[in-house]
Amino acid sequence: MLLNKPRAYEIMDKHGLDGLLAVNQVNIYYLTDYWGPLMRMRRTFSNYAVLPRNEAAPAALIATAVELSRLFETPDMTWVPNICAYTHPVFADKRDFDPNTEDPTASQEGFGWPVKPGDLAPVDLDYVKWIAQFKGRYSVNAAYALKKALKDAGLEKAKLGTDDPRVIAWLNGMGLPDLKGVEATTIFREIRMVKSEPEIEILRKAAAINEAAINATIASLRVGLPQTELEIIYNTEIAKRGGKAVYLSTGTNGKRKSAVQRDQLITFDGLCEYRHYHGDIGRSAVCGEPTPDVLKRAAAVKLGCDVAYGMIKPGVKGKDVTRAVVDAVTKAGFPGFFVATPHSVGLEHTDHPLPIGPQLPGSQGEFVFHENMVFTIDMPYYEVGWGNLHVEDTVRVTRTGVEPLNSCDVSLRVVPVDTPPADAVKAAE
Repeated sequence: MLLNKPRAYEIMDKHGLDGLLAVNQVNIYYLTDYWGPLMRMRRTFSNYAVLPRNEAAPAALIATAVELSRLFETPDMTWVPNICAYTHPVFADKRDFDPNTEDPTASQEGFGWPVKPGDLAPVDLDYVKWIAQFKGRYSVNAAYALKKALKDAGLEKAKLGTDDPRVIAWLNGMGLPDLKGVEATTIFREIRMVKSEPEIEILRKAAAINEAAINATIASLRVGLPQTELEIIYNTEIAKRGGKAVYLSTGTNGKRKSAVQRDQLITFDGLCEYRHYHGDIGRSAVCGEPTPDVLKRAAAVKLGCDVAYGMIKPGVKGKDVTRAVVDAVTKAGFPGFFVATPHSVGLEHTDHPLPIGPQLPGSQGEFVFHENMVFTIDMPYYEVGWGNLHVEDTVRVTRTGVEPLNSCDVSLRVVPVDTPPADAVKAAE
């Protein structure tokens, strides 16, 4: 189970909520462990998830009947006890609905794959028996299946936190006039920023994949390599390790070069996903010989990282870390350095409450480190006419300090100009 239940209950109590209603795919996955095909298509309002505050009430996943076969084949795809299915739209016909009932209900059969006549293999017999439990329970669409899930959990008159309050208005018009909703985009993030152990293991893997891929990408540097090739190399290296690349941002001196130049300082900011959780890393490299000022500044930034990781523990404020890092880097001989921004990492690149809509900066309160938060500190630097530096690592907050999820080796990478690309990539492994 990905969900940090104790944290969810704590935050629901803090905000006076009777439950959570997830519409966004990230939050559905977080509450249920399920990321189905319609979610992969980013088809909103086709899946929902409900987590009641009452621990005895059933949590629910709303999914189209087409997805039931996948849930049968892989029962550990979700832990929730109440699967509320609705008929697939192409099989919906108004003649199947009884207009005299309170809620329109799909036909007794709903959607179902045909069954071959005659003897069936044991696994097929198991499926036929399992799917029979949904007979007569299919809703006509996802919204009515959601209504059923709320009634099953006794939440008809509840105050729910939801990441899309439009759904509350729909449910009010569907016969739940006493249902209330609270905009909960930041509430979900407040819950998610403290990770469960299963989440931390996924994030550990994401960090390892990302670092291996970024090392291989840097090792492929050679004079004359089209800079656009770097992201292709990174994407490929991530995929080879079972992840999914989100982006690789490379920075240079001034306008982006068409090809890697000798002695050119290049930054690498790589973001990837593994099982929908993010790995985030930053490195700097030179193909050739770094200048003395580059070496001095890179060493100063490394010192800043050491200062940060030496002071972070639960309860420390992000702004205090920023001040300490900037002060340390400046005193180490890097005047002008000014950006050191900590952020939680997880199902989103920035996995903690942020101001949204008309909310002003600071309206969500101070960034504070919590035990089992996974974070990075973004430390980019760009100076017109000089170039870029960037370092970043994925780190977990423990009870007494921090645990790096990747090497935290932010030293400047120097790739000799005469290193064959294949040998360089092999060495990076």
